[in-house]
Parts: sequence; C-alpha cells; structure tokens
Amino acid sequence: MSPRAHPHLLDLPILPIGESSVPGAKRIIPLANNEATEPPSAAAQDAARKAMAGANFYPSVTHAELKYAIAAAYRVDPAKIVCGNGSSEIIALLAQAYAGLGDEVIIGRHGYLYFSICARMAGAAPVYAVSSGDANHLSFGLQAALDAVTRKTRIVFLDNPCNPLGTYVSRNDLRTFREKLPEDVLLVIDGAYADYATADDFDPGDDLVLAGENTVVLRTFSKIYGLAGLRVGWAHAPASVAEVLNKVMRPGNLSSVSLAASEAAAKEQNLVAERRDRNLQARDAFAASLEADLGFTVLPSQANFVLVTPPRTAPMDASALYEGLMAEGVLVRQMGPYQLPDSLRISVGTEEEMNIALAAIKMLEAA
Repeated sequence: MSPRAHPHLLDLPILPIGESSVPGAKRIIPLANNEATEPPSAAAQDAARKAMAGANFYPSVTHAELKYAIAAAYRVDPAKIVCGNGSSEIIALLAQAYAGLGDEVIIGRHGYLYFSICARMAGAAPVYAVSSGDANHLSFGLQAALDAVTRKTRIVFLDNPCNPLGTYVSRNDLRTFREKLPEDVLLVIDGAYADYATADDFDPGDDLVLAGENTVVLRTFSKIYGLAGLRVGWAHAPASVAEVLNKVMRPGNLSSVSLAASEAAAKEQNLVAERRDRNLQARDAFAASLEADLGFTVLPSQANFVLVTPPRTAPMDASALYEGLMAEGVLVRQMGPYQLPDSLRISVGTEEEMNIALAAIKMLEAA
C-alpha cells in the first residue's frame, strides 16, 4: 500500500500561473503575471553580484540588515518585521499557524487565489465575501465578510489593492472593518501592490498593526522593485504574531543574494516613486484608450494591472481575444479561475509595450 497524503489535500488545485513564452514567437510582450516591466536597479544588481562572492557560506537567518533597510524605508519597527521567501511563504505559514481542520478563513470571491489554497492546505474551509447591489459588487464585501464571521472564523485575508481587480479598500473603511471584527480573528492585509497605490484615501494598514495583536500587513519586493525572481517578501506584524512566524519559518529561507539585492533596493525610495508615476501614466492611458476607442469596461486600478472586459457586441470575447493576443506574442491572463470568464487581466508594461498591446487588441477586434 502506497503512502497517502491527508485527504483534504487530494483535490487541492495548483495555483495557475500566466504564460511566459509562446513557441515560435519572434517577440514577447509579457503582460500576464504582474511583473515589473523594469529590471532590478543597478544598485540591487551590483549588491547581488557582490553577494555571490560569499555564496559558499549560509545566509543570515536573522535578516537583520534587510529588516533595518525596510524599517527605514517604511517607518516601521524592525523588531516587528518578518521576512519570507516571497509574501506567499508568509501567507501559507499564517494559515498553518492560525487555522486548522474545522476552522474557517474569509477571503474575497475574486481575490488572490493563493488565499483559498493556503486555507485548504491548513485544513480550513474558505468562506467567500462578495459585495452586491452597487457598482463595486466585484470587490471584497466588507459587510458580507462581517456577516460571515462565526465562532469558527480564524483569519480574514484581504488583498489591498485587490488582485485581479485593482480595486482597494479605503483607509476609513479598513479601520472600521477591523474595529467590527472580533479581536480573536486575525486580519491579514496583503499589500503586494500597495507601492503602486496613489489614491488619497489609500492606506496600507500599518497603524492597525500597532493598535493591537490581530492585524498583519504583507509587502513584497517582487513588484515595483523588480525582484520577482529572487522571492523576497515581508510581514509587518504584532510582536506575538512575529514570534509565531519566526518559530515556524524555515531557517535560511532567503539566499544571501536575495537578501543583498532587496536590502539595496529598499534604500532607493526615489526610484520607487518614479516607477509608481510611470506605472500610473502608462496604466491610465491604456485604460482610457480601451474605453474610448473600443467600448471596453476597465475597472479603476490602483495596481500595475487592469481588469478589462470586452463589450458583448465585440467581435471577440475574452477567450478569443486571449488566444488572438497570444498568437501575436502579447501575453495576458485569463480570469476563469477567478470566476471572471468574461474578463482579462493585463499587466502594465512600458509605454512601448502598452502601445503594442493596444494596437494588437484593436487589430483583433476590428477583424
């Protein structure tokens, strides 16, 4: 008889990832995975090269230098920072540490799919919160989430801004939501795209971390810093949660190269601001053209992507458009796994890449 995994893991889905190549394509426009269109900074690349000279030694397990760099950049206490192999590692560990068999974890119906996967890995049941009756019905339903809380609820995962919608929860709404949640429910705010947000009433939620023992804010170096391939994320967590995470975190989870590059990147906040502005300009110009020229519906976004829906009268629906764009070497993301089969998520690239993508969409929809 062969070894058997836990029964609740047998039908666990694999997190879908967008295409990164097309056989035979002469040119690829990679707009499927919300990656930074710009490479790591020169300083980050130089730090990574220098770190390679000492790669025969194990990396730091305390991540002290990186924590101090993050603390200076984001004005948080380094003692309340926990670094992970991407924020995805921390999401998984939080689910395993704070939820288990018979428990419930509340997530957005159209939020980041890894939340539900991690909840199920821990043996907990994902419970979906969906707004209804207003223009933001796709977004995370704050009242629906509160209504869904039971004695079994252990965690609420909230991606802010939301992937794949690009929508966000405002500062006041986030604070009110936390106040109404039971104190023993952990609120995990995934701010993977927070560095792109420019809305006046957006706030990543760090004040909530300081206000109690029940809120964690996650961030990443994968997006605006352009370090997706090095897998570095971090949590701003209350002392009690940080202690738990440090106990269950695998020692040496970050390579010396990843630590050095992300430390250097964290010190370049002027560059972050420049990239944020370039993203805003390219994103909003692309969205405006899709709406004005083709009648597409584009959700207002605070991230480095947009969710677009062709009109029902368009020659190509989302599925056909996806296939047509792939044939042109323009890679975007299908949204069927997110229960949005009529839409596509398109990452924001350079101005040139967005112009190429726009021209390809117009050509296909005019065929």
